[in-house]
Amino acid sequence: MGKTMQLRAPGLATRARRGFSLVEVALLAVFLLIAVGGLSSAVISSIKLSRTTEESSIADDAARAMAGTLQTVNFAEIFKRYNGNPNDDPNGPGTAPGSTFDVPGLTPRHGDPDGRVGRLIFPSVDLGLGEVLREDVVDPRLGMEAGGRDLNGNGETDDDVTLDYAILPVRIVLEWTGPGGNRSHELDLLLVL
Repeated sequence: MGKTMQLRAPGLATRARRGFSLVEVALLAVFLLIAVGGLSSAVISSIKLSRTTEESSIADDAARAMAGTLQTVNFAEIFKRYNGNPNDDPNGPGTAPGSTFDVPGLTPRHGDPDGRVGRLIFPSVDLGLGEVLREDVVDPRLGMEAGGRDLNGNGETDDDVTLDYAILPVRIVLEWTGPGGNRSHELDLLLVL
């Protein structure tokens, strides 16, 4: 019986036994680091986006809840209960909620004077003795154009209507700090007697 000879290409046997070179290992390591870095960056961005979406949902729910609360209050007392003047609260000074409110799940902005996320804005002015609801405040988003808006139905637009309004524009504002920085959400309402 004869011997069988195997033919090999020159250098093949030595290359198979040698393994990967240091340059090949280094390139593979760099490639893996870039891939892992990109993947971790995508995961971190996804987590931030998820939290931002969650915060927006919390803010929207809180604004709608406050709108619902305003609709359940005695209409003639809404402004007195929810303005920034505690001295005109219906049951005595400091007994009403006031113009600001907390929102669980949202962090007030750094340096916010009252440390609360939510606030209510009415077409009012502060005359030094407290807020007064006025028909001549200009705020187009609240339907208060230049020239005023008749809030009490008497045909004039330059009155203090703190005690006798029939239409009450209000803006619910939420301002907070989240993973993406400072955020805000607003809801404009027109409450009618």
